[in-house]
Formats: sequence, structure tokens, C-alpha cells
Amino acid sequence: MAATIRDVARLAGVSTSTVSRALNAPSCVKHQTLSRIMKAVQECHYVPNTFARNLKTNSSKTIGLLISDISNSHFTSMAKAIETILRENGFSMIVCSTDENPQQELDYLHHMLSSQVDGLILNTTNFNNDQIVEFSSRLPVVLIERNIEEPGFRGDYIGSNNQEGMKEMTQYLLRNGHRKIGLINCETQVSTGRERLQGFVNAMRAAGISAGTDYPYLFDCASFSVENGYTGCAHLMTMEDRPTALLVTNNTLTIGVLKYLRSHQVSVPKDISVMSYGNIENSDLFFVDLGHAALSPYQIGEKAAGCILSRIEKPNLRNREVIFEPVLMTGQSVCSTKG
Repeated sequence: MAATIRDVARLAGVSTSTVSRALNAPSCVKHQTLSRIMKAVQECHYVPNTFARNLKTNSSKTIGLLISDISNSHFTSMAKAIETILRENGFSMIVCSTDENPQQELDYLHHMLSSQVDGLILNTTNFNNDQIVEFSSRLPVVLIERNIEEPGFRGDYIGSNNQEGMKEMTQYLLRNGHRKIGLINCETQVSTGRERLQGFVNAMRAAGISAGTDYPYLFDCASFSVENGYTGCAHLMTMEDRPTALLVTNNTLTIGVLKYLRSHQVSVPKDISVMSYGNIENSDLFFVDLGHAALSPYQIGEKAAGCILSRIEKPNLRNREVIFEPVLMTGQSVCSTKG
């Protein structure tokens, strides 16, 4: 039979209320008494009933983190930052990965609500916006990387300046003489996909090049995956008049691109120039020093954690937006060409 708080109190020689105070607010209990209670907890193998405590306090001290791909180092770094800040403030974290599946996202959202999380940090698929807007009216919500452009949404958005980052990379390729720039992009239903595409289009237009829907070097796919990066690279590299440079809008896609180039003995940058929106973990070990837009996932995570904590404390805060500026890292993966 599991030990109860009464067993701990009896062994420690204190009241059950003192045991409860020691477990929930240890700083309010004398050090000698606290030590005696903690020793009794260990001897009894007592495990607090957090569900019952949640019902009593109307707080689980838990934040739900819902992201598209936990295997992506960008989100792993972000999750680490969020977890660190939350732990320092007495909160724990539930992490779920949607794998870009809208139904999976919706199932996890309902699971988190039924688990009585105190807030949600969300990297949305953008297919359940109506439900998320409704959730935001009764639960603190912070969006990361992907925004929801709905008037009824209540919460914060923390992300990167996608248009500017893509514009800078495109301009760098243009300055090096590239005019036939292949773009591998995905998920234009989410704000990141749309903004990165727009940054590319704007930079090309400024150079007198139309990069609309009839642009021959655009490969658009359904999701940011290694497989789609590989397929996109294969499509562009086997064109009769192939591009001289590849611009890839996500680090996971870029891994697929590099796999294709490596397996087909295509030299970077001698045979093709390549740049990536977002760095790849341990890219210094790659066969090429990859040019990329350096992002700030850890800082985004820290800011998201701070925003969700402040929104829990003050639910009626106005909507806030924090945008981090990417930094262009030119690397050694681009060479000059006559286009």
C-alpha cells in the first residue's frame, strides 16, 4: 500500500499541514524540521499526489510545449532553453511533437488541456487555428516561429525575421553573380514558409528577376523533411539548364540537399553553390563550410518561457511580438559565377 502524507507526518513527528507546507513551500519551514520531513519522505517512499494537488490549487505548475519536429536541432535547443527557465521558476514541461500532422496536433492540444497545463508554447501546423484561437481565450499561449494571423488570438509571438534573412542570403548570391538560383521551400500554409518565400521573391525582383509561380527554379514541397530536401535537389540538379546556386529554406531540408550532392559527387561550391536558412548542428564537421542565416533558437526559447510565465501571472496582458534578426554567415559554400 502506498504511503500517505499522514504516514510522513507520523514518522517526522509533525502535523500533516506542516508536511504539506514543506513539500509546497519549503522556504517557509524551519531547516531542522524540513530535514526531518524530507528524511521521513525518503523512508516512506512517499510520492505526492500531484493530481489531487492540482485540483486543490487549480494549477499543475506545468507548461505544454508543442512543436513540429523534436528531432530538429533548432527545436531541441529551443526546448532546452524553455525547460531551464521553467525549472528555475518551479514549473515542469510536457513536450509533444506533431510531425506536421494536424490531427496529431489537435489530439495533443486536447491532451494538454485535460492535463490542466497552466500554459501552452506552440509551434503550430496552422491547420487548427480556430481551435487555438478559442484555447487562447482561456489559457495563456505563446507562439514560436509560426504566427497565427487571426484577429481573435490572444497571446504572444516569438520568432525570426524570415523575410530579412532570406533577402540577405539571396542578395549575397546575386552579388556573387548568380541569377539562376534554385529555391527549395515548403509549407507555405505556415507563416515561416510564406515569409521566407517572400524574402526571396522581393530580393530577386529588386535585381530585375521575376520569381513568381512560373519561376523555373522553384521547388515547393509539403513539409520540411530530409526526404523532400533530397527530392528537391534531385529535381533541380537534373534540369537541362540547371541552377548555379541552391537556396534552402530550412536546415532539415538542407541535410537532404547535402546528402544528394554528396552521393552524386557534386562538389560544393565548385559545381554548385549552396546556402541554408538556419544552421545544422555540428556542421563544422561537414565536407563544406555551409553559408547560412544563423538563427537564435536558444534565445527564442528563453524569451518564450519568460513570456508564458508573465502571461500566467497577468492573463490580461496585451498581445506581444518579439522578432530576432538572423545573422548572415557566408561560409565557404558559395563561389562567384557569371550566372
